[in-house]
Amino acid sequence: MFNYSDELKQTLLSAFKHKGDDYQARTRYLDETKHPKYINRLILEDSPYLLQHAHNPVNWFPWGDEAFQLAKKESKPVFLSIGYSTCHWCHVMEEESFDNENIAKHMNDSFICIKVDREIHSDVDTYYMTAVMMMQGQGGWPMSSFLTPERKPFFGGTYFQPAQFVALMSRVNDAWKNKTSDIIEQANAISQQVAGVMAAKQSLNEIGTNVVDLTAQAIMNHYDQSNGGFGQAPKFPNEPFLYFLLEYASYAENPEALEAIVNTLHIQSCGGIYDQIAGGFHRYATDQNWLIPHFEKMLYNQANLSFVFTQAYFLSGQADFKRIACETLDYVSREMTNGEGGFYSATDADSEGEEGLFFIWDKEEIESLLSETDAKEIIELYQVTDRGNFEGKNILNLNQPLEKIAKEKNLEYATLLERLNKNKKILWENREKRIPPIRDDKIITAWNAMMIKAFAYAGQQFNKKEYIDIAISAANYLFKTNLTSDGQLARSSLTGQASIYALQEDYAYLAEALLQIYDATLDRQWLEQVSTLASDMIERFWDEENGGFFMSSQTTENLLPSSPKEINDNATSSGNSIALKMLVRLNRRTGSQHFLNYAQQLIRSYSDDITQRPYTCSYLICGLLEMLVGEQSDKQWCADGNIHISVVASKYESQYRVILSIQANNNWHLNQLTDEKDNSQPIKIESTGEWNISNIHYPHAITKTLGFQTEPVVVYEDNITIEFTASNNKEIIFPNNLLKLKLKLQACNDEKCLSPEIINICLPL
Repeated sequence: MFNYSDELKQTLLSAFKHKGDDYQARTRYLDETKHPKYINRLILEDSPYLLQHAHNPVNWFPWGDEAFQLAKKESKPVFLSIGYSTCHWCHVMEEESFDNENIAKHMNDSFICIKVDREIHSDVDTYYMTAVMMMQGQGGWPMSSFLTPERKPFFGGTYFQPAQFVALMSRVNDAWKNKTSDIIEQANAISQQVAGVMAAKQSLNEIGTNVVDLTAQAIMNHYDQSNGGFGQAPKFPNEPFLYFLLEYASYAENPEALEAIVNTLHIQSCGGIYDQIAGGFHRYATDQNWLIPHFEKMLYNQANLSFVFTQAYFLSGQADFKRIACETLDYVSREMTNGEGGFYSATDADSEGEEGLFFIWDKEEIESLLSETDAKEIIELYQVTDRGNFEGKNILNLNQPLEKIAKEKNLEYATLLERLNKNKKILWENREKRIPPIRDDKIITAWNAMMIKAFAYAGQQFNKKEYIDIAISAANYLFKTNLTSDGQLARSSLTGQASIYALQEDYAYLAEALLQIYDATLDRQWLEQVSTLASDMIERFWDEENGGFFMSSQTTENLLPSSPKEINDNATSSGNSIALKMLVRLNRRTGSQHFLNYAQQLIRSYSDDITQRPYTCSYLICGLLEMLVGEQSDKQWCADGNIHISVVASKYESQYRVILSIQANNNWHLNQLTDEKDNSQPIKIESTGEWNISNIHYPHAITKTLGFQTEPVVVYEDNITIEFTASNNKEIIFPNNLLKLKLKLQACNDEKCLSPEIINICLPL
């Protein structure tokens, strides 16, 4: 073992023994008892990624003050390595360099070495990735950075081959010994530039719906009309773009935006990036047409894409989108959920030392498992060949959506699905006998919240109570398990043990998820939880000087040279983007101006970024759109959250019968309004576009004397249902399938009457 104190040695050995007999040390260096030769401080951590390096011959430190204090004491630079447990090239660099005794000796002699899990310390990753991008023009993982003992970066890169890495360490060590002042000057300059990049910048530009149009134009300029998606290979799902275009298509009634969404989602879900057997999406495609994925599966992709496919189904009516959303959610429920309801983080790309081996197929294997007829259908539909399309084997993929295939074959869609599902279940059961990829079992609060939001939304939209129950179970699990020893929200947990304090995005994502549960259940306990989370987030993370939210808490010690703030939406939407939309919705559901004030301040704080580069923060622009024009939804809140309105429609011949349901909180009701013919009504209903409204049936009113009045008034209370007919002379295709209603109402209780409100409803038919 390393030259540790007896006390530290005993602590590390005890932690190793506590892992149990099933624990397998990830190292080539074992003693005669098959125990690892090396145990470093990472054995004490609760990150699967750090535990993978706990038996390297490198004297790794976790992120913390101890390492930097030792660097100062020994006057050594710091080598900082950042990655995550399902990162292929992270594994490669570990095997080649970090688990090599000769290279490790060089590292230990010349540097204080720190290993960071980017998924737990995303604030640390963001800060140093910004520096690497500035120095190299590109970044990635593993990220390799060299820092001063004051934590300031002076050189950085990504993966290095062993010879490159050794040569680089020699050059850095020589420069540190002989040109220390130059390095410190360079580190100071880089740190100042990083702080400048992350600072909120205000402008005098007025922010209105024109920014929304500019965002759409910029995103559509990157749209790949032939292959779907945005930009060139490697191609990522880019969920923030998808979220935005769905909102924009409804708001602007823009068929081009919807076409881009529909085309992209069809091609993605037909390609190899989608697991055609078990459901769920791989992280990205290495090619232009989504066939060959990087095979790791991340929880956040499952969450965001299942939500997007659900939303796209109701806007476009494409049946395959509902199938993909449900298959993805079912995959997470089946394979990515622990026994108490928490969601695991990811699965690796590699198994048995080869990328993708678990997921690919021989033609002969399929033929051996299925009947001749069934095998022939699977082989034809999923384009299986003798030669294969990936290293001699086959990544299953479709050449067009199953809904279209069913029509061409003159089959009922449900009949085709039933047959395919039976055969895919056989293939899945046999695939489960293979050695699976490593799973990252840590429970990240923000990622779990994304998944909770998706389950709650799909449960509400598809009327699947079991999905809502899964969302509630996961939320309860987080509140039980992802808490630190002093009762604060934690960033993550592993085997029921929580780790560091939560980041701002954890608060924002969890609040957004609980709002979705509230919308699905109308149970006010969830709304109260959201208000508490939002208030705590503001207290801990708000930048009082410049506005916007810091990534990490300002109430605890921050080891970074400056506190990072993030507005750009990347693989996931930034904490500031999520916070904006959540605060706007919380204001609508509670009537609290306090939350809206912070949302407005956030927009002002980042007004320069928003006006100059709105496409980089497209989910934030979704929140801005809601702030300006309201939610694009068939469910709305008004009267300071005391009135909930939902709309459903069913087709009857060439018309639609629409039911408007209004739920009022206790002691609230709708005041009587009168139309131009002096008829009494609880809501004035108008349509936009080409729709005609007729045959309106209102409920009976009651006469009531309010506490602040002496004369009785006519009101409507309790659950109010209004039915009417909607007709459109045009062919019902997008955007004509959007029934947009303008509702005028006035809500009162026994103490006051609110001002009349205009509520906009958007219902896809």
